Amino acid sequence: KNGTAGRQVAHNLGVVPDMMWVKRRSYTGDWFVYHKGLDGGNNPGTHYLKLNSTDEEGDSNVIWNDTAPTSTHFTLGDYTHVNGNGSSIIAMLFASVDGISKVGSYTGNGSTQTISTGFAPRFVIIRRVDGSENWVVLDTTRGWGSGNDKVLRLNSSAAQSDLDVGAPTSTGFSLTSDGWVNYSTGKFIYYAHA
Repeated sequence: KNGTAGRQVAHNLGVVPDMMWVKRRSYTGDWFVYHKGLDGGNNPGTHYLKLNSTDEEGDSNVIWNDTAPTSTHFTLGDYTHVNGNGSSIIAMLFASVDGISKVGSYTGNGSTQTISTGFAPRFVIIRRVDGSENWVVLDTTRGWGSGNDKVLRLNSSAAQSDLDVGAPTSTGFSLTSDGWVNYSTGKFIYYAHA
């Protein structure tokens, strides 16, 4: 990368990315996350999360240059961790595909609720964005839906935890009142995959 704000990077996703993970490979630093649900879905290119942190969403133009991605490019600011001059950067882009994957957001209600994805997910990542919280990872291979769900946290090297956070359904996933995934009035983002 070139260290210049406004650097456009071409991609071949074919659609507008709903979520992106970007990391400077030659440095022990943060994974920066773009998600269409950041800033309440209003102007997500102005905000970011860190995949390796519990920090709530931040607002800065040095990450995405206050620019949302397009179907052909994404834009980087001048922050060295995403666009260091001469640095090797890795980027992972995600999009919703009917019946296969869904990138979305919801508001927690502190009780129970069901999130619709249009398919039965076997894998999901959930993150509260308006508070300091974990990146919760659930999948049906390790155990999700039995009431004793096996939870991993992307931001932690700790072993999986046993919690009851919900279950996959034929058209989405249900949530219990657990604060990691359904804190009352909390703003959450997710990525689900069939």
